[in-house]
Amino acid sequence: MNVPETEQAEDDARVQEMVFAHLRAVGVSDAEQQASAFVERLRVGRVETPPANDARLFGQTVSGLSSLPDQQPLIVARQLIAILRRVRFLDQRTWAPGDALPSPPPAKMADLDWDEWLHQDKAGNGCYRMSAKDRRRNASSTHDYEGVQVWPFLLEGEGPFTEVTSSRR
Repeated sequence: MNVPETEQAEDDARVQEMVFAHLRAVGVSDAEQQASAFVERLRVGRVETPPANDARLFGQTVSGLSSLPDQQPLIVARQLIAILRRVRFLDQRTWAPGDALPSPPPAKMADLDWDEWLHQDKAGNGCYRMSAKDRRRNASSTHDYEGVQVWPFLLEGEGPFTEVTSSRR
């Protein structure tokens, strides 16, 4: 994704503003500093990471939010990546932990590192399974990607998710 520098700077400013507002809303005490750090990690990551993979930024963000209690760093980091994707991909829907299942549910969507998940109509509304191609690629993972996952648990464990359209991959 090749974006002119001025447009990138405007997107970064919008991301920082939205991330700051979200962090304040969830009670992060140093929200302004954390929002600045998130955007700086984003800028550095553009050089080191392909645009279709937010896993490294997610990991760094979880570490940066380590002062939050229990599982909150994981959830908040996923929500911040969703904010980024909503700015980055204006024409595609994105969901984060806590978002309701839309109607109709997306047929295909991509997770944090852009593995694709397919809606499983026969298993029930809001049930997804990782694509066969990505299950094979992740076969050596410690996670079990064979089964069907349900919307809220999928968002918390693998999100955020961005809808994949036919022009996407």
